[in-house]
Amino acid sequence: MKLLVIPTTDWTGHPVPNRLNFVFDRLAIRHDVDVCHFKLFSKAVRETKCNLVDMDDEWTPGVRSYYLKRFFQHSSRISKISNEYDAIISSNILPGFISGLQNCPMIVDYMDLYPESAASYFSPPMDRLVHGTVSFISEINMETASGIITPTDRFKKYLNSRISTSVEVIPNGVDTKLMHPVDSGDVIERYDLGSPVLGYAGSLESWIALDDVFEMFSAIQKRYPRASILIVGGALHTDYEEYLKKEARKRKIPVTFTGNIPYNELAPYISAMDIGLNPRKPKDMNRLTMGSKVLTYLACGVPVLSSNMPAAEEKFDRGKGVYRYGNKEEFMRKLDLALSSKVDPAVIKKYDWDIIAKKYEMTIRKFL
Repeated sequence: MKLLVIPTTDWTGHPVPNRLNFVFDRLAIRHDVDVCHFKLFSKAVRETKCNLVDMDDEWTPGVRSYYLKRFFQHSSRISKISNEYDAIISSNILPGFISGLQNCPMIVDYMDLYPESAASYFSPPMDRLVHGTVSFISEINMETASGIITPTDRFKKYLNSRISTSVEVIPNGVDTKLMHPVDSGDVIERYDLGSPVLGYAGSLESWIALDDVFEMFSAIQKRYPRASILIVGGALHTDYEEYLKKEARKRKIPVTFTGNIPYNELAPYISAMDIGLNPRKPKDMNRLTMGSKVLTYLACGVPVLSSNMPAAEEKFDRGKGVYRYGNKEEFMRKLDLALSSKVDPAVIKKYDWDIIAKKYEMTIRKFL
């Protein structure tokens, strides 16, 4: 197949790869895969097996108005090349709308609740305007699509109540060749980490609730005096990271911020954690999805404390490694349980990206 992928962001420049990166770098081995290259970051941080199709003549920082400013340029470029492909796979709002106007079949990967995630980058009252606009365009994109792919059954049920297009579930995954328990002594020594290590790996954005964990840290220290926090990742489009650093200084919390670490170097950092944190704010975008973070923790044999992500909490509870909490008291109780437990990395073996990519390929063919 000859495929055009329209990703959510800069394919090679974004510091955190998403599901499309993992899937289509695998499919590109046996298919001709082109990717729209949105130049949102000044340099590439990863290689790709896909062919990049430049959507911009130069680097253009700032995601908030980027796609709106570039709408006509993107429209022209997508329109010129769309008839070359067997299908377009889109997970982007405005470029997806452009693709829906072409004769080429379009498949939407609705990996996130885009109206809510897009609105989170804006303050009131602009956030409500963005939410309504993105919701309207997203529904048009999905109604004109040949099919929709989404990561959870909860999300499928949500979409089925709103649109008539066929929806298939393909979960997020993890690269088990890279993510598995490894020696983490160097990381522990380099950052002088205490014990136990409560860790977080991922982007630091406004829908994450690490500040709730900071508020509980005095209680954690009473029970575990040498406890420390390891945060692997950074903010991209908000000031949440700076807010957390100020809170850590104010509360005198022993927390280490490593910044963004390349995916293929993450395993020692995850393995250094005694607990993997997945604290989410009570938003629909968190309740409906299940990202790769939880899978990454489990692949490295690390138990997870999670809030407001029932798709993960239900799938991996009952001894599979995920412990759900809803308040401070429950957090402390589940922390004790998680620290005394062991995780078998085999619980995520069916979520390896090689398996997910094959399912994705079959689903594309089904929709076509």
